[in-house]
Amino acid sequence: MPTDFPAPLLAVIHISERANCLAEVIQSASALKIIDPVKPTPLRSGNVYLAPANRHLVVKSGCAVAVMGPRENRHRPSVDTLFRSAARAYRRSVVAVVLSGALDDGAAGALAVKARGGMVIVQDPEEAEVPDMPRNVMKQLKPDRCLTLDQMPGALAKLAAAGTPELPEVPNGDCALAAETAVAKQDEPLAFTCPECGGALLQTQDGKRLQWRCHVGHRFSLESFSEAHADAVERALWVALRKLRERQSIHEQLARNADMPADMRRRFKENGAAAAGDIKLLEEVMTRL
Repeated sequence: MPTDFPAPLLAVIHISERANCLAEVIQSASALKIIDPVKPTPLRSGNVYLAPANRHLVVKSGCAVAVMGPRENRHRPSVDTLFRSAARAYRRSVVAVVLSGALDDGAAGALAVKARGGMVIVQDPEEAEVPDMPRNVMKQLKPDRCLTLDQMPGALAKLAAAGTPELPEVPNGDCALAAETAVAKQDEPLAFTCPECGGALLQTQDGKRLQWRCHVGHRFSLESFSEAHADAVERALWVALRKLRERQSIHEQLARNADMPADMRRRFKENGAAAAGDIKLLEEVMTRL
């Protein structure tokens, strides 16, 4: 990519959700500035904002924000999450690019970009090492362009220069506020699951009396459903508390391992302390049940 690229670039790569050195590796091969937005960061032209490990990358109020949201298509980060947020924020100024990859993450996000007037570019599937992602996008819509990797830098630079969006000047402090609402809440039908088995519940009505029934036959009136749901919440919290205590114990033992490098022992000690803090918070919640 040209060093004076006239727009911000945001990228998602599907790799392990563990901490990694991906930003440093890419920076070693790029003249552009690679940013790992662990903290919310204002968007600036010529910078590449790379999704951190195990976090979705979204655009909100002129900032790149990394958020812990639910996995999409089994991925976190997910390309669809980035495309949707960018389309909401910049509409026809967005150019979505889908490169080599397996399965179909990116197809739904590409539709969202097109629906708001943006452009979609896919890597030529014949060139892609793994052609599934670009091919699945092409099944859902007609991309504006199908290019080889060699053709993309010049094409993207021309598009950015011709239609560079006005990026708001966002003070660093305001990005923290953007992070609080970065995961968009969608209006969806309210659905319940059975507190006994976890199956989907069907709502039925006999006269004025509401009931819920699951696939295997568990039935609940409104009052009994409320009680059973409260019990299920308590059981889930006890499981979470057990897992947190196990995590604390595991990391404290690893921190005491003399054969472990000092930086790794320090990190395990910090993880154990964080788990202890989470345990305290969870115990406070459980006292209010």
